[in-house]
Amino acid sequence: MTDAINAPGAGHSAARPDSLTIFSHVWAAQSLVQLVFFNHWASEGLVLGYIFAALAIAVFVFPGRLFLFVPMVIASVTYFVSQWPFVVNHVFIDTFMSLTMLAAFAMIAFRYMNSRAQFSRQTAEAWFVKFAPVCGAIFAFMYLSIIISKLNEGFFDLDISCLSGMIEEAQSNRALISGPLSMFSVEFFFWFFIIAETALPIMLAFRRTRLAAFYFGVPFHVLLGLMGHWPFSSFMLSLYVLVAMPTFKDFLQALFDRLDDVRAKILPWAPGSLVFSAAAALLLASIVVLKPSWIWLMWTAVMCTLLMLAVFSEHLRHGLFKGTGATPFWTPKPGLLWVALVLVVMNSASPYIGLKTESNVAMYSNMRTEGGVNNHLFMPVVPIFSFQDDLVEIVDANHPDIQKLKTHPARYGFVGQEFDVYIPYFEFRRTVSNLKADDLEITYIRNGEERTFRSGASDNADTDLDKPLPLLEAKLVHLRPVFKGELSYCLH
Repeated sequence: MTDAINAPGAGHSAARPDSLTIFSHVWAAQSLVQLVFFNHWASEGLVLGYIFAALAIAVFVFPGRLFLFVPMVIASVTYFVSQWPFVVNHVFIDTFMSLTMLAAFAMIAFRYMNSRAQFSRQTAEAWFVKFAPVCGAIFAFMYLSIIISKLNEGFFDLDISCLSGMIEEAQSNRALISGPLSMFSVEFFFWFFIIAETALPIMLAFRRTRLAAFYFGVPFHVLLGLMGHWPFSSFMLSLYVLVAMPTFKDFLQALFDRLDDVRAKILPWAPGSLVFSAAAALLLASIVVLKPSWIWLMWTAVMCTLLMLAVFSEHLRHGLFKGTGATPFWTPKPGLLWVALVLVVMNSASPYIGLKTESNVAMYSNMRTEGGVNNHLFMPVVPIFSFQDDLVEIVDANHPDIQKLKTHPARYGFVGQEFDVYIPYFEFRRTVSNLKADDLEITYIRNGEERTFRSGASDNADTDLDKPLPLLEAKLVHLRPVFKGELSYCLH
């Protein structure tokens, strides 16, 4: 099996890039963006982070090599799971997609374990075709989950809405786009974003309209990246490449043929793959003199330009609603891999069943489902779990980490202000159990009753408060603070 993975046919990308070569490059690019933006692994010396980064760099420079890409996907899962539950929403979904890729690879590899056949580029293509429909369907569902979470009273209140605050912050602090953003009102952009995010999941769900969604979906994420959310935009743009792979692959193969003719005249001694690797390495090395966000912008500008040219040329040849160049979603080929979509749907339902309020693709939505309050316009809350309703009010404490739990800032707007909050008992217990303080004393209100906790005391009302959380719950459940009063200010 090892010999098969490292066989020449599997280890070297062809001069004309195939689906897996293209996708592995963009997936490595978005992985590097996550690692650069959320870079605590470097300051904390986390070995898993360094391994993941090294493999992502290798795949970015040498895309299509199975002996690099498979370990990179394994490293991403290992690293991100080690960081659970303290990862942002799209990174949580990234892990689901990576697991889907690995499961698909295992299915493909199983056929070759007891045969003399070796992995080839055709096999790599079969691997992509196996996982792409599921990852694409998850991508479309993410948009649906995002827009559903935003249909709440708080999000439509422009005085506290995450979206209005995000736009105002970009107008004030993002030099590249502050001018264009200032040309229109906050209300205009608010409704533009609402309409766009409503249309995208519908258009992506159907193959005939899938590529038409690119004309505002891709610019939308470039704009979002310029507003400061370039990790999320990178993740989503890599999935746009996955969705348009049939037409994008044909476009790039034709482009590479032309560029290879030029290379043969100028650098006949250098293979095309070597020239590409040198250019990719040079781009990464430019971090010495450029900000990472500028490198992201350069790579994204080139990639999105090529992607949109491919989509446009597809529509010129076949019409706007033929869908011939889009990756198919709703196919039985992935088989059991469709379980991943079911898990993602269940994860997005977690706020509505009382489970968790972080890493569920309800980011920047102003939605509140905690403490018996539901501000959603139509989604009911069925409290199967009690994590969100078990809220604690901190009265006093002799430790600064507990005192900090009394207030919390809003994510956008209200700069410098701290708001009084409740803390879910689950997160309260997580914090207390991680403290190393023998003299800890806390006064708090739970279930309408004032209680006192003292380290080592036998009469504590909540005897499990300083006990570590169960491992599975600690990894999967993460809850945000809950603002007191009727307003649901913006949080991630």
